[in-house]
Amino acid sequence: MPDVQLPDAAFAARHRALRIVLTLLVPVLVAMAAFRDRIAQMIDGPHALHTHGVVIMWAMVVATGICAAVANLVDARRAGSLVVSLGLLLGSAALVHAGGGLTDLHFGFFIVLGLIGLYQEWLTLVLSVALVAVHHMVVGTLVPEMVFSDPRAWEHPVFFGLLHAVLVLAMCAVQLAYWRFISQANAETRRVEEDAAEQLRRREERYRALVQDSCDVINVVGRDGVIDSVSPAALAVMGYRPEDLVGSDYFQLIHPDDVGAIRACWDGGALEQRTEVRTRHADGSWHWHDVTLRDLTGQPAVAGFVVSHRDVTERREFQDLLQHEAAHDVLTGLLNRGALVRALEQALAALTDGDRLAVLFIDLNDFKPINDTHGHQAGDTVLVAVAHALQRSVLGSDTIGRLGGDEFAVVLHHIASLDNAIAVATRILAAMAEPVEVPGTTIRCRGSIGIAASDPGGGADTDELLHRADAAMYEAKRARDTGWAVYGEEILSGTP
Repeated sequence: MPDVQLPDAAFAARHRALRIVLTLLVPVLVAMAAFRDRIAQMIDGPHALHTHGVVIMWAMVVATGICAAVANLVDARRAGSLVVSLGLLLGSAALVHAGGGLTDLHFGFFIVLGLIGLYQEWLTLVLSVALVAVHHMVVGTLVPEMVFSDPRAWEHPVFFGLLHAVLVLAMCAVQLAYWRFISQANAETRRVEEDAAEQLRRREERYRALVQDSCDVINVVGRDGVIDSVSPAALAVMGYRPEDLVGSDYFQLIHPDDVGAIRACWDGGALEQRTEVRTRHADGSWHWHDVTLRDLTGQPAVAGFVVSHRDVTERREFQDLLQHEAAHDVLTGLLNRGALVRALEQALAALTDGDRLAVLFIDLNDFKPINDTHGHQAGDTVLVAVAHALQRSVLGSDTIGRLGGDEFAVVLHHIASLDNAIAVATRILAAMAEPVEVPGTTIRCRGSIGIAASDPGGGADTDELLHRADAAMYEAKRARDTGWAVYGEEILSGTP
């Protein structure tokens, strides 16, 4: 038999409904039995019952009533279904008797069979076939006019009883097939639900594992910027306990200068965006974080932005170091030649009408003997001292670089006249003349400075301006009076 047993709750609901049907059937049968003679007058063909026929009819009615009473007392599932089923079948038989065996009233058995099928109990179906067969053959033989309204059936009650039993059996077969179909459908539904539940469980476990064990801080932030949830990594990465961040303003964690970048992602409309911002650590410091923002505000399960943070401070610092080293001289910390040339190009491109800049080309005098006499370490000390002297002598907005060896350059931005450049050169020479302490001695170094100014609003490119300052520097070396020289046509013609 197919495994189609109803859940207890469903069985209880159906059993309660069928008990009510059985209980209501009893007074109907009593009324029909009491007025059987009047009913017989309305039906074509029935005959008056003999005394034993009346006894059988009332016995069926009483038996139905007993089943209705017992059904309300029995708690066991199998026993309860059998009692109700028996009562409904006896009630159908009593209905046929009260109607004088009218063929139409036999449909009551099929209606009852449909009701009994609600139990989905195969034993009740066996009971139905057996009772119909026994009832039609036994009672049909004893009092055929109570069971069959067709006179032909009175002569062959056994055949007609078996015929009715076969029809009931066919109906039972249909019930069994239907139950089997329902069983398979339910099994498939349960399998799909179990598979879906298992997949959901695995996804939830995977998500929890990813969130719990992830080195990234995963936040769920509402559209109003309030943090709804935070992963445990917040303690290790940011120094905050997750529960301390929940309910706080997410933007308060972002550096004021970087809030705009986050807001741009917030309002960008893309499902996923990425940026790098500075985030406040619990100790008050600012750490660079790689931030990935996913807009899941349209998903009811999230209803917010999923924002993951990864600390990339070390990488950013390393990148900054590489960029600094790529643009700066390792010994002095000044811009190297390439970076200074780029800075000069940008400054020339930014000049407006009437605006000028000047380039100072600085070279140390007699630097080679310092290396030869005192060693390269002493020479390096002197170069560093010169770099410091340059930094002390110019404005913070000016650009200083080491071109290589003992050559330096300064770009003076926005000078009013050459007198400004000459004044700076004079300060530089004075600062360079200060004694430099090296192991075992004190060194005083001198320098030569060539000055070249751009024409108002530009007029010379980078290479030309550096060439002019270099030529002026050689003129300053030859003159050796002021220590500086300004580029002019007479210098260009005398350049070696």
